Amino acid sequence: MTITVADLLSIELMRKHLRVDHQEDDDLIELYAESALAWALWFCDNPAFLQASDIPASFKSALLLLLGNSYAVREAVVVGTTADKVPLGVESLLWSSRNFTGPARKEPEP
Repeated sequence: MTITVADLLSIELMRKHLRVDHQEDDDLIELYAESALAWALWFCDNPAFLQASDIPASFKSALLLLLGNSYAVREAVVVGTTADKVPLGVESLLWSSRNFTGPARKEPEP
């Protein structure tokens, strides 16, 4: 099963997090959210994430932080500041979901 952002976060919650009260940016918000999800799944590399119910709240919070950063900083170059890392707290929130044991073990066949 493929996990989508819509399975984890409603567009209303994403708008609320971004303090957006209109729908004109929904396509952009959803694009940034899908990108955040892809990065977080790659970072965690957790084979236990098979469906939306497997995803903890800390993972969802990290998605919102990544989304907020992408929405606020829309260009590759930021003038007057250095920004070369993911937003503060994202890696900490994802740390508990990260896979440190390697590939998923297959259940023994009967």
